[in-house]
Amino acid sequence: SVSLSIAIPVITAFGIQPSILPSMILSTHTGGFGKPATLSVAKNFSKFQKHWHQADVVFENILVGYLGSETQVYEEIHLLLEQNVSKLVVLDPAFADHGKLYSGMAQSVVDDYLLLCRHAQVLLPNLTEACFLIGQTVPITIDEQHLSIILEKLSQKTGVADVGITGVELNNQIGTAFLSDKSFTYVSSAKISGNFFGTGDLFSSLVFGFLLSGDTFLMALKLANQWTSAAVTDTIKQFSRDSRIGIVIPSVLSKILTYKGS
Repeated sequence: SVSLSIAIPVITAFGIQPSILPSMILSTHTGGFGKPATLSVAKNFSKFQKHWHQADVVFENILVGYLGSETQVYEEIHLLLEQNVSKLVVLDPAFADHGKLYSGMAQSVVDDYLLLCRHAQVLLPNLTEACFLIGQTVPITIDEQHLSIILEKLSQKTGVADVGITGVELNNQIGTAFLSDKSFTYVSSAKISGNFFGTGDLFSSLVFGFLLSGDTFLMALKLANQWTSAAVTDTIKQFSRDSRIGIVIPSVLSKILTYKGS
């Protein structure tokens, strides 16, 4: 219950018809199962784009998640975003955490991602990714003032209108820090111990859905935080569930189907 297995049902529940373009196919996700077998799809991207162009397929809105480590993937996605002027582009980076790049990621991925930022309206990095994007060392401790400075620099560097730093831990809470009317804002829930795979994928998919439902960036972050936290609580209740499988989302899907807007 990670990546596309979360994004597809969540986006569909919002009444949005998804079309997927995986950067690679993995035998499992990368958390707890050992090194997965992988199949790159990058070399076929140009074929997909050629066919879409021939068929006059246009994507109104785009959510970008994990892209892997191949530069070709970023170049192809950049080309897609450049040729396909969409109303909403949400970037959910997945290349670093805990002060370092993910295994197999080269430093060039930072420049590759900055290229994608040119086309985005929303950017949702974690703290490590945010610092790497602005060329800054990841701080050992963090506070509101420091986060505000990072957010300002990130918005200036990328040109993205709405930027939120996810997974921020402050005062035993975990949530998203962002600037609202240039003022620091933090939406959070109580931090729950443990590893819950898929929470980031659920969060960004919810933000994407709420924004397309007409909610403001502030409301989208608030609701996405609340509903992701609820999914974690539901997951904890399933004592026999293998934690590697990821979070459970049926209750979230139910909420989406009955959601009438804020």
